[in-house]
Amino acid sequence: MGTGKSTLAIDILQRLSSQRQACRLLELDIGTPPFGVPGAPCIGRIENTQLIWDNMLPLCTLNSVRFRLPLIIAAGKLLLTAQSLSKEPTLLIDPPGVVRGVGGAELLTSLAEFLKIDAILVLCKTPDIPLKAELSALSIPFIPIAAPFAAKRPTKTERAKWRTRLWDNFLRQAKVEEYDLRLLNHIGTPPPCDVPDEWRGKQIALLDTAGEPVGVGEALELVDNILTANIVISSTAQAKTLLIRDTVRNATGHLATITPVMPTRRHKHVPADMGIRYLATDHHSPPLSCHTGAVWATLIGGVFGDPLLHVRFRNKKRSFLFDLGAPARLQAKIAHQVEAVFLSHTHLDHIGGFIWFLRSRLGPFGPCRIFGPEGTIERLEHFIEAITWDRIADLGPIFDITEIRNGELVLARLQPGRKSVFLERKVSENNIIMTDDTLNVRAEICDHKIPSIAYALELVQRLSIRKERLHQLNLPAGPWLGHLKQCIATQDLAAPILLPNGSTRPAKELAEELVIVKPGKKLVYAADMADNQENRNKMVNLARGAHTLFCEAAFANADKDKATATQHLTTIATAQIARSAGVMQLVPFHFSKRYELKPQLLYEEICAEAGNIRVIGAQF
Repeated sequence: MGTGKSTLAIDILQRLSSQRQACRLLELDIGTPPFGVPGAPCIGRIENTQLIWDNMLPLCTLNSVRFRLPLIIAAGKLLLTAQSLSKEPTLLIDPPGVVRGVGGAELLTSLAEFLKIDAILVLCKTPDIPLKAELSALSIPFIPIAAPFAAKRPTKTERAKWRTRLWDNFLRQAKVEEYDLRLLNHIGTPPPCDVPDEWRGKQIALLDTAGEPVGVGEALELVDNILTANIVISSTAQAKTLLIRDTVRNATGHLATITPVMPTRRHKHVPADMGIRYLATDHHSPPLSCHTGAVWATLIGGVFGDPLLHVRFRNKKRSFLFDLGAPARLQAKIAHQVEAVFLSHTHLDHIGGFIWFLRSRLGPFGPCRIFGPEGTIERLEHFIEAITWDRIADLGPIFDITEIRNGELVLARLQPGRKSVFLERKVSENNIIMTDDTLNVRAEICDHKIPSIAYALELVQRLSIRKERLHQLNLPAGPWLGHLKQCIATQDLAAPILLPNGSTRPAKELAEELVIVKPGKKLVYAADMADNQENRNKMVNLARGAHTLFCEAAFANADKDKATATQHLTTIATAQIARSAGVMQLVPFHFSKRYELKPQLLYEEICAEAGNIRVIGAQF
């Protein structure tokens, strides 16, 4: 901030004003205006070297794209104001900084035509001018200007702090007023009157019968339809209408756009080919799902429940579980298809579901691999020995346990009713603890006062069939494609593939003609750990370039002392790890239940720090 388009506009305003020219600045960058009131376009001018504003029209939104039509209408009204203040003024316009997509194109063309623009200055750091096609189509002169070397997009936190300072300065002249909502028309996107908590902190505007502002301010509380608000009065006219949209003072005290939490039924969007339905229990912390390439991952207990991540492979009856928290929402048949369980550590909330898993595996289901930190073999052995197994015969579930130690893996086999068997010790190369033709699993031992393991599931490659080539060759899809993919994955390229028409062709020829090979994606799971530099370094290396990072974020930044005392991560630490690792999307979880009624506080902190990373569970 201080090197961009708003700075340029104000500099031009100052230069023209110093030449005694009648000049006004129409400020339309409502998200982060350089002066005035956030959420309200305004008209500004220079007087005695001071920048002041004459008039503003409240929109009660920081989102120029979503509410671009009200913004354009307000710009037209303010243009008339500028013309009434001085005869034939020079008008500078500082538009929203939206230069991409449909929203940016519509704002540019609509403002240019509606306000009868004479020329456009394009401030950019590269020769690639944004919206160049739209600029050319306008038939208006546009002048590229090189941006300063230091110019860059401010972070979300910088923008939030700046607009909040402007807002707080504006409210210094406010008075506490009360309004009966039953006597006012409600326009925009007002929350229901029977949910008073949703009104607190909202930016509001009071309008007269002509739609002109009577006052602008912030809602304090709503009790029995009486709204108490901090209002800056700008007119003596009687208020008839209440305008309220999506601007609010959030839990961190910043002026921001409302952050809705993801729909509580998100788990219903699990693709049909996963073949799994999660049992409906309480909805205080609903399951949360996302996909990473060929796998679909679901936090069974949601963000507040005990950690249990179900990873299901697309088009395969193959599942992994990361941790074994409360499994009440799972059907027993899921346990039958679990190939491996990856335990971060053995605190109760991470292993309490083992008895369910043990019981669900009774029967001829074959061995299941379980990975965990040092001591896992002994602890699971105690779990099993605490139960009497006199009637199970040979149907006891078989568990091949692998303890992850520094550079070493220790393997043993446990089976109810039988003596445990030590299998082997082997060296862990490159932290790989499990590998096959389609994936690698890596592990890092982190510090939670006890060892806590973070895991990375790396999918080796993705094979996509070119459907247009199948059509050209008149070959229908079928099991033969699965055989072809298997040959490619195992590098058996000389193998003959039997085609539906009865002919055979080598796998190599078909692969070159029909198959697109894409690099595999990476999913990382990290539960409890202390926020120290060693843990951060390990996590950044493990998660580097990952598509999806599941990472605990137990405490808000204000409760950092509690996080330190219990060796957990804060929201800020989790987001910083994700940014340093360059992950594509972050799924924060294992929230402390102290925030169960205000999860938006955690999401707001994470999103503000995470930059451009997509945060699953929060939607803007």
